[in-house]
Amino acid sequence: MSASPEFVVDQLGRITPLARGGTATVHLVPDLTSVGNQPGPYVYKKYNDKTKQSAGPALGRGLSNFVQFRDRLPANQLKAWDERIIWPVALVRDDTGAADGILMRIIPDRFFHHFTKRNGGSNHKPREIETLFGDTETAMRKGLPDVSIVTRLQLIGAIAAAYGMMHKEGVVLGDISGRNIIYDPDPQRPAIMVVDVDSARIRGNRATFGTQPHTPNWQPPEALAASHALERAKRSVPPAPRDVQDRLHNTWSIQSVKTDVYKFGLMVVRILDFGRGCAVSRDPGKARAILRDRLGPEAQALLDASMADDPRARPVMRDWYLALQGGSAAAPKPRSRSAPTPAPEASSSLANGARRGNWEWVEGRGWNRVTPGRR
Repeated sequence: MSASPEFVVDQLGRITPLARGGTATVHLVPDLTSVGNQPGPYVYKKYNDKTKQSAGPALGRGLSNFVQFRDRLPANQLKAWDERIIWPVALVRDDTGAADGILMRIIPDRFFHHFTKRNGGSNHKPREIETLFGDTETAMRKGLPDVSIVTRLQLIGAIAAAYGMMHKEGVVLGDISGRNIIYDPDPQRPAIMVVDVDSARIRGNRATFGTQPHTPNWQPPEALAASHALERAKRSVPPAPRDVQDRLHNTWSIQSVKTDVYKFGLMVVRILDFGRGCAVSRDPGKARAILRDRLGPEAQALLDASMADDPRARPVMRDWYLALQGGSAAAPKPRSRSAPTPAPEASSSLANGARRGNWEWVEGRGWNRVTPGRR
């Protein structure tokens, strides 16, 4: 097997910071035009020292495994993979030879949005799927378009296709949340991409960073139960034996296609039953009704099974894909779509007291939510 593509930081040319997160900083590398069979442009995800220390000396091997995994995909499958997933294409080492980060394709423009800030300014960044979880008034204030139930179902179908493809190839996503799916809500061709996949686990390998994390409010029931039991074990007098605590921690941390399916079920609930406070909802009631009315009782049953407490009762992602494919999300009678909501004007053109739904522009303070009925 040929070695996976690698670069030393100095070989990347110009590096321009784009975004900073809790584990890494993302940089644009405009001078790099191609890596193997993948044309640019690219970004360089440079892990911070804390992240590299937690991964330990196996970081380089883990990241190389990611790159080699993609390189082994057949050409026809690689195209479908790259259309849905931002996957590492090369390992980057520092000047000492230690693993420092990864190269990835830059996210296509269609997945970005100019978010209007409360102060009237704007922020250009990817449109994360969690923006579909919130209330319409906040979305309107941010300049986001109204997204119909039809389009939401199509986006869910696209997520199911991407996750199903990853599961088929032996990839457990693990850290699924509203921030590692981005989307384009264009009703004519809605699309998604899976991002931040470096915490995933490839079959036959350990997770690159040791364990696969659970984002708060996305834990499956078995992880929540193990977490609560571990807290009780630590607080008992005397504390539970170390082997008992280790076993509970392992139960909490182990992720599989079954935990992925549960988290996908949560995503379905939050995309379909959206509003204030719904970003952390685990109540499937409204989503069940929408699936039943739009797609039939089989789709409702899939959601029920996906959110089962017993992992063995959960379906596979292919079941979701089959239920949602073939335009099934478009099966309901045609509905009129609202025109995209324009972004609120910049502060220079707004009068004090201007209203957008339940948001009011206050000079010197920006956009503020007001109580319905207040003038």
